[in-house]
Amino acid sequence: MSQIEEIMKALKTSLRVRGHTYKDVAKAMNLSEASVKRLFASGRFTLPRLQKICEFAGVSIYDLTRMAQADTQGAA
Repeated sequence: MSQIEEIMKALKTSLRVRGHTYKDVAKAMNLSEASVKRLFASGRFTLPRLQKICEFAGVSIYDLTRMAQADTQGAA
């Protein structure tokens, strides 16, 4: 799995743990739910957008990278 995929997986997990849905993210970001789904499917976030989603999810970008790294090391 690529680093981007690992980070996206960690972000999705962070949102899920807090009970947030794509609809919740869309509302917080002033986007349509379809736009949020496309963002997550493509994994193409600008850093400011990623940071805003992280803030909504209650994690930092640093946290996501550590979670992704830990998941990768655990799988090895």
